[in-house]
Amino acid sequence: MKIDRKGKTLYFYKQIFTKKYLIKTKFSLIYPFLTNILPSYFRFRTFLFSHCCNYGEFFLILSFNYSVMIKQLILSCAFLLASGASASEKQAPKDYIYTVRTTKDTVNKSLSDSAAVAANRNDTLRKSHKPDLSFANVKRWCKENHVADNLTASFTLGTGGLGIELSTPLTQRARLRTGVEWMPAFNVPLTFNLSSFSENGTSTDISHIQQMVKDLMGLDIDDKVTMDAKPNLLNYKLLVDIFPLRHNRHWYVTAGFYIGSPVVGRAKNSRAETQTLVGVNIYNRAYNYFTSPDFDPYMVAIGNGIYLDPELAMEYRRDFERYGSVGIHIGDYKDGKPYLMQPTKDGRVTAKAVTNNFRPYLGIGYCGAVDKSKRLELGFDAGALFWGGVPDVILHDGVNMTKDLVDIRGKVGDYVKFMKALPVYPLINFKISYTIF
Repeated sequence: MKIDRKGKTLYFYKQIFTKKYLIKTKFSLIYPFLTNILPSYFRFRTFLFSHCCNYGEFFLILSFNYSVMIKQLILSCAFLLASGASASEKQAPKDYIYTVRTTKDTVNKSLSDSAAVAANRNDTLRKSHKPDLSFANVKRWCKENHVADNLTASFTLGTGGLGIELSTPLTQRARLRTGVEWMPAFNVPLTFNLSSFSENGTSTDISHIQQMVKDLMGLDIDDKVTMDAKPNLLNYKLLVDIFPLRHNRHWYVTAGFYIGSPVVGRAKNSRAETQTLVGVNIYNRAYNYFTSPDFDPYMVAIGNGIYLDPELAMEYRRDFERYGSVGIHIGDYKDGKPYLMQPTKDGRVTAKAVTNNFRPYLGIGYCGAVDKSKRLELGFDAGALFWGGVPDVILHDGVNMTKDLVDIRGKVGDYVKFMKALPVYPLINFKISYTIF
């Protein structure tokens, strides 16, 4: 900024307050805004086109321009007050002109120098902060921040079955684990008594029915049926371990989920029971035929156009009504009526346990090294696997044992009571781990 006699920015005449003086004076007050504030955004767009910076950085580059503007305002106001005082005193005008201006070449040169400095600084920053995504650099960063800097393989054994898993740290106090667990196949025998149901009630004595089946069809049936139950647990798991103690890497809290088949168990009759179930199935078909309201004793066909003697047919009808139907008395309906599970047409009885396929997990655990290199570790996990409610045990005829039946008999009743009392599955696993790298 300088004062000379050849500028064209502002004229101060030491004479009376004329209209021309007023216009020039007002223009002197807004001139700094017109020459600095308004063009700044358009200069910024032009500057941004060739340099990498934001609007704030651009204003920092032009900070000297704002200081010039403020000085212009102060000097303009000072000259305005001085001129007003002179005009009021009606002093004689002088022959010289005062000019307050900023040399355009100086501003442009300063702007160019500042832009060059900023451009060089931005180029330096871009070069210095360019990410190095090489394998060595990523590996070094992971090791410094304890992110996936090692990999541990584990073998587990417990109530969830056998399992394998891999784990790696996420941070200094968090670890990610993933793996699979499956329950080896084994049979749990479940034995049920055959019972008869008639108007007189339910009875476990079916000796007369056994004899009748022997005489009519030549089949020997037992008074008991054995079913083989097998677990069906195959789960994928994703868990996160949190180490709450700052200086202790042994105890941790675990949260995550398991995903697997919704069917967690199946049961079906053994092959040795096929003859008994086929005999029961044939007997129940004959029972339904002879006790039907539309039964006609004169139309009981034996084959090849031969019909059974009507008196003998009526005798069979009375025997069937007295003996009743045969089935496996598992339990009773909620209204008190007994439920008899009868075989399918092909002589089978089946059941399955169903839960949600997504099962959240919450538990705690401990692990500790057993060698000097701290690669081999032993530990355990204890927690609860949330089924999402009591598992449903559905029979082949669609009856839900856990919801539709009460007073379930035998070991099955004990299992159903246990599941109703414990809507979560307890998981206790022991594991041995080895750090690969």
